Amino acid sequence: MGKEPGEINAKSLKLQAASREEDGFFSTFVLRKISIRITSVLVERNISPNAITLFSLLIGFIAAYMSAQANYLVGGLLLLLSLILDCVDGEIARYKSQFSALGAWLDALSDRVKEFVYIFALIFSINEEKAWWGGVAIIVLQSVRHISDYNFARLQKSYEEKSTIPKQTNLFYWVKKVIHLPIGERWLILAVLPNLLAVEETLRVVVYLGALSFLYVLITRFRRMRRWKDSTTPAEFLDQQRDSLLPLTLSGSKLSWLYPSILRALEFFALLMITVDASPFVKFILVFSVAMWHYTNLYDALQGRAPYLGAGGLRVAGRITLCFIAALVGLEVEVSLFLAFYLLALILLRGGHNVSGGNA
Repeated sequence: MGKEPGEINAKSLKLQAASREEDGFFSTFVLRKISIRITSVLVERNISPNAITLFSLLIGFIAAYMSAQANYLVGGLLLLLSLILDCVDGEIARYKSQFSALGAWLDALSDRVKEFVYIFALIFSINEEKAWWGGVAIIVLQSVRHISDYNFARLQKSYEEKSTIPKQTNLFYWVKKVIHLPIGERWLILAVLPNLLAVEETLRVVVYLGALSFLYVLITRFRRMRRWKDSTTPAEFLDQQRDSLLPLTLSGSKLSWLYPSILRALEFFALLMITVDASPFVKFILVFSVAMWHYTNLYDALQGRAPYLGAGGLRVAGRITLCFIAALVGLEVEVSLFLAFYLLALILLRGGHNVSGGNA
């Protein structure tokens, strides 16, 4: 028997509610139009959001493999497919109210892994030194920017009351969305431009647009902060991101959302300077692993948890000291790669902690 009109309408309303708000232009008008149709079918099946996330991750790795073979057309299409599936997992989770610590961890990290691995694949396909440096610049820029994005959004809730005024989604609104260079627009660039330009030029475009977008975002946030009251707002989630044995207090001011990003930028700079004799390829691997470590710390902090195995990552001072000693004895390549894979292994252990449902 077919479904009653009331059942169909109820499902449509639930699907509409399951679609995430605040998406970028490309995600809203292209990706979500496709993902919601897939979600409409899958919610009738016994498929968990985590299964879709893992499948999306697999598609992302296949996309990277294809691009590593210089098949940028297929690789780009698969990359966008993985992003569509990433929309689907969230829609299914919201539709069925199936949320878990593991799901949040997978969803949070998988996008960053797919994006950085795909950039690695693009560079690997040409294996030029300048391209590796472009990849390093993208990871540093994106990591510092993303961490500030999440922290600003969380701190903003403490200083501002939620507005009940409906947002005007006019042309100016969508232009600002595009300028913010969200994931949909970034991945569209990575998927399309290598088919039109050289890989090195594509990376340069991503770096330039990313830098301009970050500058624009900083300016708009500083202007917005002027409306915040001069009061001390507790923000323990910021202090949990310091990754240091020093009793640093990162919270307590309107600018505190920026402090973790500054610390991350300083660490990246120090590691790149210390490992000066290592190849850009090695620097890419090291920066990638350190960035993923800080993303993991960020997501734990936003969930209100102290970083599990946080001390195992050697803290900022420990990582810098280890690389410095390695440079003195001429083992910076070996130690850099060891540190990189060590951190990635710890991140996987932290994922297992989410599976067991443990608390930090």
